[in-house]
Amino acid sequence: MIRLFHVSKFFDQCAALRDVTIRIDKGECVLLTGPSGAGKTTLLKVIFGSEVPDEGQILVQNRNIARLRQGDVPYLRRTIGFVLQNFQLLPQKTVHENVVLPLIIQGVKSREAQKRVKETLGAVGMEHKRAIRAGGLSVGEQQRVCIARAIVNRPMIVLADEPTGNLDGELTMEIVELLKSIHAQGTTMLVATHNQVVVGCMKGRVLHLQAGRLVSDTRGEGE
Repeated sequence: MIRLFHVSKFFDQCAALRDVTIRIDKGECVLLTGPSGAGKTTLLKVIFGSEVPDEGQILVQNRNIARLRQGDVPYLRRTIGFVLQNFQLLPQKTVHENVVLPLIIQGVKSREAQKRVKETLGAVGMEHKRAIRAGGLSVGEQQRVCIARAIVNRPMIVLADEPTGNLDGELTMEIVELLKSIHAQGTTMLVATHNQVVVGCMKGRVLHLQAGRLVSDTRGEGE
């Protein structure tokens, strides 16, 4: 599903990733851990294709990202949902308008798009807030909308960057349970987190980064 071969990425001659080799199989739940600056976000971005590695190769669903034509990148991204730490919702747009946006970009017909948004908002417990502007939501509600936007196109892979980083303990557990339910449907998940509670609850495989290097790869209780 996802394979990295000796991937390195440099910013101003500093290594964000250095010689990283990883294989993630279809349906796996993988927790990416490490301190701030370890390279977790950069790793997610090179898999998504929003950053280009300086060395190595990346295969996503057997497609070499480095060899994709620029016009083919959006098609690959349609199979990947990305949950961002800082949400990046459009605050003046409603919940519905934020979540439907990926489907509009993909050219999904209106009736089908409305159906998918309704189903997805229901799945994350936000259907009753569909007409509310995103800027008026609580932090936890914004995170749920961000997750809904990431999964509304029914992706095969979900990448999540510190999805509970801005949440308190109770909200963290709500989001963890939501992510677990998405994974239970067969979605391949790669979650970057520094929160050991999240790691313990999700019980997935754990990859630990340190200064851009992969230093450990362990199996969780649920593996």
